[in-house]
Amino acid sequence: MSFFAELKHRNVFRVGAAYAVLAWLIVQVADVTTESFAAPEWVMKILIIFVLLGLPIALFLAWAFELTPEGVKKASDLPANVPKDPRSGHMLSRLTIAGLLLAVAWLGWDKLQGPTTTDVVTDKSIAVLPFSDFSPDGDQGWFADGLTDEILNALARASDLRVASRTSSFRYRDTDRDVPKIASELGVAHILEGSVRRAGDRLRVTAQLIRAADDVHLWSDTFDGNSDDSITIQETIALKIAQALQTAMDPDELQRMISAGTTSVEAWELYLRADALTNASVGSASDGLRLLEQAVAIDPEFVDAHIEIASFWFQHLNPAASRKYDAPITRDEASRRFYESIANAERYARSEVTRAEYQSLRARFDIRLFDYIDALKRIVAARPDSAPTAAELMSGYVLVGDYDAARLAGLRAKALSEAMNDSGEGVFQYLHRVDLDAALEMAQASLRRPNVTADTLYQAHRVLLYAGLIDEAARVAKLHNDRETDASSIAMVNVRQACAEGRTADADVIYAGLDKIGFGDLLDNRWLFLRTLGRDHDATEAVRYLDEGDGLFALSGFLHYTHFDPTPFPNLMAKLESQGIERPPPTPIPFACKR
Repeated sequence: MSFFAELKHRNVFRVGAAYAVLAWLIVQVADVTTESFAAPEWVMKILIIFVLLGLPIALFLAWAFELTPEGVKKASDLPANVPKDPRSGHMLSRLTIAGLLLAVAWLGWDKLQGPTTTDVVTDKSIAVLPFSDFSPDGDQGWFADGLTDEILNALARASDLRVASRTSSFRYRDTDRDVPKIASELGVAHILEGSVRRAGDRLRVTAQLIRAADDVHLWSDTFDGNSDDSITIQETIALKIAQALQTAMDPDELQRMISAGTTSVEAWELYLRADALTNASVGSASDGLRLLEQAVAIDPEFVDAHIEIASFWFQHLNPAASRKYDAPITRDEASRRFYESIANAERYARSEVTRAEYQSLRARFDIRLFDYIDALKRIVAARPDSAPTAAELMSGYVLVGDYDAARLAGLRAKALSEAMNDSGEGVFQYLHRVDLDAALEMAQASLRRPNVTADTLYQAHRVLLYAGLIDEAARVAKLHNDRETDASSIAMVNVRQACAEGRTADADVIYAGLDKIGFGDLLDNRWLFLRTLGRDHDATEAVRYLDEGDGLFALSGFLHYTHFDPTPFPNLMAKLESQGIERPPPTPIPFACKR
């Protein structure tokens, strides 16, 4: 008998076939169960190794032993002329057929559960929910939020992927709503959620991408490692999501998308801590600045940290912004630090569109307003589906007094914001100045959303007053004051409401009280209080000191208000005239106190 015939005679082929089918089924079932129990990756690897090692053992046993009516016996002990018991072969055939039927059933069930790599993703939209902190001491929230932000920002760089804003998605922290409900409220087709567990140097991050239409997991994974692996984990998650949603990106753009901006884990974690301080409003904004400065000292090419430093000084020098340095510093020194950081950001920019972003910030600081608008146009061209970019272009047109162009850009931003089902306060806070009806529609829609933030209430309250809806504004003012923690913001809302209701004396008392509680971050912005109070001359005098040197940038910030009159400020007027900018006459504040 030939060797091939002997293999067939001893059922070696049947055993191999049965083993392959059953091993495949075992691996498929194990893949699902280990995922459900969030088992580490090494569990599946060990199982696959054992399955592979088991094949030669099964084949050896089939060759060496024979199933007979008297039981299992060594094949070498059986006489060569004894006929083979057919039952063992029949049993193996039945086992193989049963395994194949199970495999077909499994493949059919798996197909119903979710898409394969050949499925086409038709709605490329996603919201990244804040990752949960499951660390033993519950003290890694800053890391969980930072990781979430980095993944969100990376995905937002994909030109064909719509990503819900941080403000919108972070409203669902610790929510009990199910994924389809959240996705419906945010207007997205997919949700990414996850968790972080960090103890000492050990790190575990879980992430799962869910298709909201049927609550199916398209992708999930668990990453185990140490703190040195945190950048790699963040980049891997962003890459996996981009691949799962089939984003159309060339390799260079994809690499820019997933890049954390630094290879230094220490610098990256300092950046995340600074980001957490900024977004959570915990501690001094200057504390975050110092962390960023440490990060660029470690990695001088860390562009994201450079731009955050530049943004800090940009806001510090802007009276309408809330981030201020907590120590005495001259405007000249603050300006020097801005220029240094923005130059580094431009030098190490990872793409032309991000370089245009940095150039727009520099042009805005220099009050080169048409250069600012040109840079914004380039960004809009590269990111045509970005509502925040369209909204910034609208604000740029307001600065130069081109209200028709501002309205067109604003309506585009409105449409994009509504397509993303975003709260939209970043749009209607400017849109009401050039299209009140459109802004009112947005504001009222935002108030019907769940978990409305204090910022949204602040902006919506002003729009309602502009529209003359004083009673509705009063209800929004109460909601705002219940949720806001900044005394100056509460005072601004109360002054507006009192003036709108004709309670001028009450508005004056509120304003006088600011001398006791302090103007806080709005120190230079007392102009806005005085204009609302109807004290126009006092408002002009309050900011006259800005009409010189670097103060001009701060003064130019008031050009965002259509009721700001630049004519009393000769240096600002000279700056505008040198660029051929002619703003329309200032518009009145309809709800201002009457004097």
